[in-house]
Amino acid sequence: MYAITSPFGDDDTVAGVRFTAGRATVDELDVGARLYFLRYGYEIEQLDDTDEQGPTGEDPPAPPATAKGRARAKEGTAQPAPPQ
Repeated sequence: MYAITSPFGDDDTVAGVRFTAGRATVDELDVGARLYFLRYGYEIEQLDDTDEQGPTGEDPPAPPATAKGRARAKEGTAQPAPPQ
């Protein structure tokens, strides 16, 4: 979710976003609209970052770190006997 502040402070619709008294809140902001707003002096504030974090606002758990994949590949390979 994003809060956008217009440098003009009026009621208007710009890039598909409806502003009231120079402020708007949107769930999603596409790249083209973001670039337009930044180019013309609008302020964009990200209100939450649930896309980057879990739904509870906590970082998602890291996957378990294991080396089993490599160890198993080596286990199945027969090692040649040393020369005598």
